[in-house]
Amino acid sequence: MADTLRWPGSLNKQIASLKEKHPKEPVLKLFPTLAIGLICFIIQLYFKNTGLTIILFLIWSFIVVLNYLGRKLWQTNIEREKLLKGLTGEELVAGLLDNLPEGWLIINDIKINGTQIDHIVIGPLGVFCLETKNWNNAGCDENGNWYRFHLGNWVSVKANPAEQNSAHVLSLKTFLNKKLGLALPICSIIVMANSNAKLNLAAKVVPPENTRICLPNELHQLILNNKGTELTPNEAHNIATMLANHQTRYQTNHS
Repeated sequence: MADTLRWPGSLNKQIASLKEKHPKEPVLKLFPTLAIGLICFIIQLYFKNTGLTIILFLIWSFIVVLNYLGRKLWQTNIEREKLLKGLTGEELVAGLLDNLPEGWLIINDIKINGTQIDHIVIGPLGVFCLETKNWNNAGCDENGNWYRFHLGNWVSVKANPAEQNSAHVLSLKTFLNKKLGLALPICSIIVMANSNAKLNLAAKVVPPENTRICLPNELHQLILNNKGTELTPNEAHNIATMLANHQTRYQTNHS
């Protein structure tokens, strides 16, 4: 079993906290709210009672405000569900990495030079930088252009995962070079954590950084069959320990 120097404890707490909060439907839909307003207007025309009009207007105003707040709450819960989904995917991948053979070291959920990296894997076959996506659908052509399936069509994604992880790789390379004087090649991997996702991948290796794309059940084989830079146990341990210590200091300074 791999040695996980940084299991995402904060990640697990976030997931538990989010699971306790369930999304609520908007208090009232927009159409019923407008319908109630129209009924109030008709009643005013028929009865021509100023006092009744004021009461009905106040009731309608209260319903409008309630509807607005309900919709705000609904939007907040949608964002919460998206966050929960992403964190759950990271937790899944962290568990898979934990089951790599002895000699591999794992750093999960680490911030380096302002970039948040989901997972770093260090072992006999080199250093790997992983980005997890728990998407329901994704497409990617051989040129590294990414797409999402929306309303029956594939639409392009501007900020794609490979470019995102390329920035993480660059940040990690710079950091290792500055701290340890190492100029190591780093393998960039995108893990599509949702095994039931609708995927349309023209290639499993795409630019930039020759980024690898894999499903959870392909992750171990991808790492263990990599032909990258070989590291001695001592080199791998030094890199992993330095990264883990860096994250500990970062959290201490920002707590």
